[in-house]
Amino acid sequence: MQISSPVKEIDTLSKLLLVDLNVSIWSGRKKLRTEDLGAGVTLPPSELASLGSKKIINSDELKEFENLKRRAVRLLELNGVRFLGGYGLPDEVAPEVAAELEDIKRKFEDQRVAFIKAYDSNFDAWVNKWANPQWRSAVLSAKTPKDVVAHKFSFRFTLCRVAPDTSNPSIAKGLAQEVNGLSGQLFREIADAAEDLLDNSFVGKDSVSRKAVSSMLKMHKKLSSLAFLNPGVSLVADYMTNVIGKLPKSGPYKGSDFQDLLSLILTLSDETKILKMAGLFQKSNADAPGAFVDPTLQLSDDTTPDFSDFNILDDETAFDVLAGAMDSALVAESSATSFADLMAGADLTSLNVNELASLAQEVQNAAIDAAAEKADVDEVAPQVLSNEVFAHVVAADTFAVDSMDFCL
Repeated sequence: MQISSPVKEIDTLSKLLLVDLNVSIWSGRKKLRTEDLGAGVTLPPSELASLGSKKIINSDELKEFENLKRRAVRLLELNGVRFLGGYGLPDEVAPEVAAELEDIKRKFEDQRVAFIKAYDSNFDAWVNKWANPQWRSAVLSAKTPKDVVAHKFSFRFTLCRVAPDTSNPSIAKGLAQEVNGLSGQLFREIADAAEDLLDNSFVGKDSVSRKAVSSMLKMHKKLSSLAFLNPGVSLVADYMTNVIGKLPKSGPYKGSDFQDLLSLILTLSDETKILKMAGLFQKSNADAPGAFVDPTLQLSDDTTPDFSDFNILDDETAFDVLAGAMDSALVAESSATSFADLMAGADLTSLNVNELASLAQEVQNAAIDAAAEKADVDEVAPQVLSNEVFAHVVAADTFAVDSMDFCL
């Protein structure tokens, strides 16, 4: 159970600005009335159902306001974290974000002035669009005065510093809980963004463009600027740097580069896996201060960190660790003989995570090879995997983070 620390909360709040964004946009609609439908229409009682609304102006005229609002929200989502109904924004990015919000506000105001100036002519064009006299009458009778419409639009934002009330612990308790939950909220937002990127840019593909990497770099920027929330946040950002920093400067990224990015985005798309990874990094960092640990599947490398302190305690635990990779391999219909060869002479009770992961890597490779053979991928263009093989690669790659359970 996490124990609240007033000093930590005050330190966190001293580095965070609360941004409240309030954008109002006129709907361009009015309530639809019974008389608008004409005589002879039978409606159910109001307790059962109610009429909707009618447009009194072309909704296309309002799209730019919605676009500007989305741009402002996106800006805050990229740079801050949800906090107290608004967004917690790090001090270091606040001036830049505030300047961009001011720019969006100016454009919103310019759009409002232009909309009000053209309001009457746009309203008349909308009325004349309808051939039915009754429909035209329904729109005309609902016209909202221009001055009233002008006040229906507003774009406001406020930046302020939040401070706890130290005079009464019970009053400050709620704020303390919000502050302590910020790193978890951050990881949830990163996971949501990563899941969208995974679905849109990775699934069913064998390569990604630089645009996908740019999206990952935006996640990295957000993590880095909010690293003061929790030591694990900066370590996850360092892990992203370690993976992305190895890439060529230009895409598309295929083969091993694609697989490295896929493993990274799979981890980031799951909040639980991010937390496990952050916990492992923190423990490793505590054991070896200043040394960044990169627990990826590429554990056969000479530069692989040593996990010898994390021993597997018994056969049951060791077999559980291997279960995910072996299940993937069995689904791919790899032969039982190949698994027997892989497991021959392996004393699982003595394996540490480093050795265990190496064994799992071999199992993963067997699964991928078997799936590729089954799908006859040799008959297609190099580097192109079928969706079936892709699914096995994804299943095997998730083993990397799952195995961290035994390190925490």
